[in-house]
Amino acid sequence: MRIVRLGMVVALLVTGVGFTVSTAAADQYSARRATSVKVLWRRLLKQQHPYRLRRDDRYSRHLRVRYARQRHWQDRVWLADAHQKVYDRYSHQTAIYDHLRDRQGKSGGWVWRGYLVPAPASR
Repeated sequence: MRIVRLGMVVALLVTGVGFTVSTAAADQYSARRATSVKVLWRRLLKQQHPYRLRRDDRYSRHLRVRYARQRHWQDRVWLADAHQKVYDRYSHQTAIYDHLRDRQGKSGGWVWRGYLVPAPASR
């Protein structure tokens, strides 16, 4: 009898953990966002431009995944090394996203240009 109860508890725990992981992943991935945009062009910048962010909304290349927000993102200086023009199929508007990386090169992503503020160049 104890083995059956233990097996049921383990099964419930495994099922609960599975739902938790899939729910957390679903919060970051958006199928609608992934299919609603079309990349019109993407270009590398000749030199890196320093920026600060107004909001930490960083996305993957085709805006499918929104990356988790980081601590102290306001204090960081981000370097833009590429930009792309994206067409939204639902609103019929275009937007330009810049690819940013932090100075250490550990994190980065695509950010809408309206969230960028030019930062003073470092020495």
